Amino acid sequence: MARRQRTLAAMEARRVPALPGLPMITEAEAVCRQPSEIARRLIAMFGVCVYCEVRSGDETRDGTAKYLRKIDDILGGHLNDALSPDERAFLATEPPAPAAVANFGWRYECCHVLIWALGLNDLGHPSDICDVSAMGGIIWGLDDVASLLAQSSPRSTDELLDAADLVLMYDWACVDARVNRRPDPADLNSEIVVEWHRATNWLVGAYDNADWDDVGTDT
Repeated sequence: MARRQRTLAAMEARRVPALPGLPMITEAEAVCRQPSEIARRLIAMFGVCVYCEVRSGDETRDGTAKYLRKIDDILGGHLNDALSPDERAFLATEPPAPAAVANFGWRYECCHVLIWALGLNDLGHPSDICDVSAMGGIIWGLDDVASLLAQSSPRSTDELLDAADLVLMYDWACVDARVNRRPDPADLNSEIVVEWHRATNWLVGAYDNADWDDVGTDT
């Protein structure tokens, strides 16, 4: 109840509509991800996002190889294992569909949330796209997963659940606006919000602790 009251106070402060009775994930239901799992998911997903960014600039598949090799090196040669099934299928498709490139490219926002979960940035507000340059400054400087974990200060369960509840409420407000043919409420960007929703749901083990590809963003 205290968590939901904090969420509602934040919504009111930003003048964003809220639904007080929206179901939430509680401490009893949460299965929060371990830092090592978060780190591997972050690094692999960042590699996919970089691939999308480079391909969207008309670069060839061969031109992306050096980036994915570096990510594979950081993951100790286990990039393929760290990718989700959907990501593996996407990277194996040549040429990639423009819509898929755009969709997977938005996952930079998920990376931003996972970096926050490791205590390496401020979450901020889902209005402007994340700082990809700052993200790259973290990832490209890594030798391995351990070097990322060594500089991390993982967020507590309470912090993860607070973020998950707030982002859930943000996404409800965006969906409600879309259904009723209104613009995104206040200064929210609905495309950013849904990616944050996906990431926070994964972090707290929503959808029965579903794997990455199966985590939903229902409101």
